[in-house]
Amino acid sequence: MPRDEGGSRALVTPTRLRVPRLAAGLVRRERLLDGQLGSRPVTLVCAPAGSGKTMLVAAWAAEATVREEPIAWLSLVDGDDRPFEFWSSLIEALRTASTPDVAAALDELSPPRDTVEPGFVAAVAAILSQEGGPRWLVLDDAQRLTDPAVLTGLDLLLADPPPGLGVVLVARWDPPVSLHRLRLAGLLHEVRAADLAFTEPEAAELFSAIRVALSGADVARLVARTEGWAAGLRLAAVSLSDTADPTAFVAAFEGDQRAVADYLFAEIVQHLPADLHRFLLDTCIPEQLSVELAAELSGRSDAGALLDRLCRANALVVQSGDMTWYRYHSLLRTYLESTLRRQDVLAPGRQHAAVAHWFEAHEHPAAGLEHALHSGDEELLAGIVRRRGLRLILTGQAAMVRDTLAAAPETLLQDDTVAVVAALACLDTGDPTAADRWLAAAGHAACPDRPRTRGMWASAVIQRALVGGDVSAALEATGILGLPATGDGDVDLMVWAYRGPARMRSGDYTGAVDDLRRALSIARAEHYDPFVLWSLSQLSGMAGSMCDLPDTLAWAEEAITFATRRGWVESPRLAYAYLLAAWTAFLTGDVDGQARYARLGMRALDGVNNVEVEVGVRAMHELALFEAASGPERRRAAGAFHAIWQDPVADQVSPALSGHAGPQEVRMALAVGEFRWATEAATRLEERLPGSSEAATLRAQVMRARGRTTDALRLLAPVLRGRTTTHLATTTVIAHLLAAPLEAAAGNDGRAFESLCAALEWAAPQNCRRPFLDAWAGIEPLLVLHQGRFGLAEAFVTDLLAARPRTTTMTDAHPLSPRELELLGDLPSMLSVKEIADARGVSINTAKTHLGAIYRKLGVGGRNEAVREARRRGLL
Repeated sequence: MPRDEGGSRALVTPTRLRVPRLAAGLVRRERLLDGQLGSRPVTLVCAPAGSGKTMLVAAWAAEATVREEPIAWLSLVDGDDRPFEFWSSLIEALRTASTPDVAAALDELSPPRDTVEPGFVAAVAAILSQEGGPRWLVLDDAQRLTDPAVLTGLDLLLADPPPGLGVVLVARWDPPVSLHRLRLAGLLHEVRAADLAFTEPEAAELFSAIRVALSGADVARLVARTEGWAAGLRLAAVSLSDTADPTAFVAAFEGDQRAVADYLFAEIVQHLPADLHRFLLDTCIPEQLSVELAAELSGRSDAGALLDRLCRANALVVQSGDMTWYRYHSLLRTYLESTLRRQDVLAPGRQHAAVAHWFEAHEHPAAGLEHALHSGDEELLAGIVRRRGLRLILTGQAAMVRDTLAAAPETLLQDDTVAVVAALACLDTGDPTAADRWLAAAGHAACPDRPRTRGMWASAVIQRALVGGDVSAALEATGILGLPATGDGDVDLMVWAYRGPARMRSGDYTGAVDDLRRALSIARAEHYDPFVLWSLSQLSGMAGSMCDLPDTLAWAEEAITFATRRGWVESPRLAYAYLLAAWTAFLTGDVDGQARYARLGMRALDGVNNVEVEVGVRAMHELALFEAASGPERRRAAGAFHAIWQDPVADQVSPALSGHAGPQEVRMALAVGEFRWATEAATRLEERLPGSSEAATLRAQVMRARGRTTDALRLLAPVLRGRTTTHLATTTVIAHLLAAPLEAAAGNDGRAFESLCAALEWAAPQNCRRPFLDAWAGIEPLLVLHQGRFGLAEAFVTDLLAARPRTTTMTDAHPLSPRELELLGDLPSMLSVKEIADARGVSINTAKTHLGAIYRKLGVGGRNEAVREARRRGLL
């Protein structure tokens, strides 16, 4: 036992020299134990009370003992903070882990009483350098050491530790030794509070080990609530063992729980000076606390120094972000708030209001809005919504605005501007039902004397109609087409961003593009990224509606690139761009691109609240599946496409989308032998776009499929002469490619060539290949016949012929007639041709004629081949 100069002995209780016993149900934390502790000569394990520091080091020590690595463990107490007492206790700990020879040498040392003696420290290091000394030295509760002489002596030992000795310091806050020198020399490994925080799997293992049954969701909530703090989790576990409803307990678990509050008071709060305790109470409301905000709330000009003291003391206060922001642990914050409320029931509300004012004044309106809600001051809340609500929506924080106002008092419904902002937030987050409630409350929002509120209201009504409603009626009711700019960039952006798509529904593409370009300009200037993406995607749609394929793809790719760089690959705002990119790929013959963009569009569809986009993306997905499929899958895709457009909700989409989809629906229906679907598609489009070129062309497709070529040409004549309303340039191309083979078959070679040239005149510069591929069997002979006569379109024709499809898809070229389809359905049976003819009530010669036509159109030589090919194409 070490002696002082007077021969007295230092008293060291045996329990302070033992490795603490491991708690029941201890979780082995491999990520911290394996290769971490002891990886460098000095390890500092530093974290607040209850973080599991000692238990972690004890678990590591137990494993080291199994490896026969002697450990000297000293749990420090306040009485150790003097040179003689510290070194006496330390030597006694070292003796317990040493061989008799080394222990005897240590016992001969006389620790200094009041000073630093470098020679003594050197003598300790020399003895420990001998074989037989401890492998590890653990100093637990090292934050108790404050005496300068003790710290200087410890610094000397750590600066040049004996070879083979590793030192582990366990402390609540950094002991004032020269840690910076150890870091610089590469001698220090640190384990901090963030490292010790339990992960969800570790927490689940902890609860399982102590037989507390919790769902994965409850474990996740508890880890989030406690921030992985070991003491918080264990205190929760103790309480959970006596509760019948674990989920309800977890939802209500806060710092004011009795067990948590008692622990926080005993281990942290009661050790703080009175002024620090008061400071914590005066600043406990905000989750994020800047030095300036703390100074305003507390009235303390030294708020920064106080926060730094709390942070260094590991009093569950940490720096957050840069050096001027701090955060209180959530359990500590709720404990303090509960304490504050007991002292003055109105104090938390006043602090919330002060915080709300500060955050709004310092350009943090989201935080200001949240605190305004909790302040109980309705006028404060309404004022922030009126001033800042729209900007929060434009910056992508609509969900926060929606949730805040959903929790606000019902009296806020009486404020028109607040109601309109709430409706816009609900629409932006895909909640049209809630938006309807707010719009119904905004009874006077359309007042011309309030242009800002009127503009927001008009854009909300239009946006609601775009989600699913009568866009034409909304345009008339709001008068949005005649609204002048308000001069408020945020309001004007909102008006233009939604007026543009509404104009498209009415066919005003030029006005739509102008609105969207202006919206894009403001969104870019203000860095409103969600609305930059919206505007880019909508501009792609405008170009698609005008059949400008290069521009469509350029806008779509710009939107996709913009979103990808921000990690928004599956954003609902990107779904429209994917749709347009897929459609452009389809029209230009890029089958792989179409399939890729169609898949991405479906992945981004969740959360889309726009009928045009949802119908278009789903239809494109089925079209892509149809192109890649065969057999029953092909028929299924065609049926799904037809069902999408049969749904009444599809009546709300733009004429452009209907016009683009119609020819594909007819083509797919005819390809799988469903004349009824094709007829329904043509009838439906006639109802939606009466007297249009699109409706006439679809009816001509159906007539031609039924073999009524004269009727088909009659329907196409006014389309080809430009005497009908045409919504899409591609419609004219399709009409000419329908007419060309029919004219050629009738011996009108000149007209056939004229139609072919007219189709190429528009399609070649756009690289629009799809209409030619769909009509390939009838068009290819004409292209070959007239090759060399197409002028500027010659290169386009050459490429088409070089990449000609190997098989037809039974669409426009030579579709089976209804009678032929009936006979085809009998071919898989065991009936002979005569028996089939008798069953159908036709002569055997008629049956053979139909059978020959089937073989020719399918490109096969016999009955078995016809059945196989028909199944491949989905006709059977």
